Amino acid sequence: MIIDVDAHGEPPPQFVAEVRERIGLPPEAVGETTLRFVAGDLLATAPRETWPSLEEMLPPGAKAIAGLERIEGFSYDGADQQGVADPATRIAWLDERGIAAQNVIALAGMTSTRFMDDRAAARLMMEACNTRMADVHDGYTERLWPVTVCDYTDLGWVVAELTRMRARGSRAFLISAVPTNGIPHFHSSFDKVWSAAEDLGMLAILHVGANPATFAPGWTNVEGDMTLLRQLGISQGHQSVQVFLNGMVFGGVFERHPNLTVLIAECGLHWFSGTFEHMEQRNSTHTVSPGVFFGEYRWSLSPTEFAHRNVRVSPLPTPHQSPARLLEEFPECAVFCSDYAHNEGHPDPVAYYDDLLRDTPAATRALFFGDSIAECFARMGDPITVAGRREESTAPGRSPGERAR
Repeated sequence: MIIDVDAHGEPPPQFVAEVRERIGLPPEAVGETTLRFVAGDLLATAPRETWPSLEEMLPPGAKAIAGLERIEGFSYDGADQQGVADPATRIAWLDERGIAAQNVIALAGMTSTRFMDDRAAARLMMEACNTRMADVHDGYTERLWPVTVCDYTDLGWVVAELTRMRARGSRAFLISAVPTNGIPHFHSSFDKVWSAAEDLGMLAILHVGANPATFAPGWTNVEGDMTLLRQLGISQGHQSVQVFLNGMVFGGVFERHPNLTVLIAECGLHWFSGTFEHMEQRNSTHTVSPGVFFGEYRWSLSPTEFAHRNVRVSPLPTPHQSPARLLEEFPECAVFCSDYAHNEGHPDPVAYYDDLLRDTPAATRALFFGDSIAECFARMGDPITVAGRREESTAPGRSPGERAR
């Protein structure tokens, strides 16, 4: 059973504009969201009045995507997020490629609210986007799982929204790798979110674009070289994810929530093994000196063992993100995604990985394509059912097929 953990389908632009008008928000600045994602984390360290103009900062392709200019013959590599939001079209695409089910992410609720000061209005926008995703995929949620967008300034609202959306077919929700309102993810008040995820059978997804990096302000002094500004600004997509994972391990979250799964999507693979190797160096049960400097390691599993059980990471189907080497060391951790229908994806991702992983053992390939993620859902007591097939739960204290609500 092949499971696609990261695919996309956006509402039409007029939908977001209509929701903004309905809840009393001004129209979104054209191109501002695109700019934020191209170099926003780096620019955030410099005063707004020192920023170059939008026209200077955005490359031609980004301007075309944002609708700021028309480029004759320009194609976004065939990416059509709005068109593929149609579930019948998407199901046909899955059938042609032998994919059983997929998470469908609409980033509009996140991108349109990320920099809003009025968080109550942001939650209204997110609720509207979540509801639309649920409505579009109603009747198809055995195979198409709308991903829930959340605002973490109100954790009680998060739990209620997860509960509402799980009832409508969602099996995953987006989180950010940085604390909100000064509350880190290992804080006791955040446990209500992790407990809800376990009880509802939902994955927590760290997706690129929601994990801001921290830069020294001097890095913005690129002397007018906008290419350099963009390259530096996009270079640290994994930085806050690494800090987040350290907090989840050393803060005891994976100890307290053994059935929780965190999925990291579109943040690369190159940093993953090294992050857990560095954690092991600070694990006093394996070496003597870290206990002197960092205190005793208090948890029942090692950092690497937590990774095998609680963390999954998805590469993009592109040559620079081959999971082959990672699968040798962390066979459970690397999992399949198509990124359909973004331009970074591949038109036939299953065939692409079949060829790329032809020398990988069959059992490891099966883990990558779906078995690993299926086991995560089964461990939460909410196993996947596709076309009448059910992966039976082996989680302690749960009967096969029992659904946690």
